[in-house]
Amino acid sequence: MTGMKEVEFINLEGVIWEDSRGFSFFPLKGRGANPEQLTQNFHLVSLNPGTTRGNHLHPCQWEWLYPFHGTGLFRWEPRPGDLRESLVTGDRVLIHIPPGIPHALHNPGPKPLYLLAWREGKAEEGEDTVPYPLD
Repeated sequence: MTGMKEVEFINLEGVIWEDSRGFSFFPLKGRGANPEQLTQNFHLVSLNPGTTRGNHLHPCQWEWLYPFHGTGLFRWEPRPGDLRESLVTGDRVLIHIPPGIPHALHNPGPKPLYLLAWREGKAEEGEDTVPYPLD
């Protein structure tokens, strides 16, 4: 289907600075159409082993996920009945999810998964997050 937006897995190689102390990354630099909204929705998320977050969609907002520690199984459904999965790790990948795409992130373990998350775009009242089970 032409014109349909897809989930993007953005390789951050080249924009993360690393040295013997660790790494540094500016996840918001050049991302997000309305930076003033970021203070309202930029958040740090943890998932314990065996747990899932998500199982929802955002009708009017794009979502960014930056898993920076641990391993997760990212699931999404770009079209009804077309369930997809991708294993994501702290290997410097940024996930960009278009509005209306159901998604979830599961931590298969054995350690916690940590990520940064934020949304962009204006949500209509009462339409910020809509439940959509993928499990």
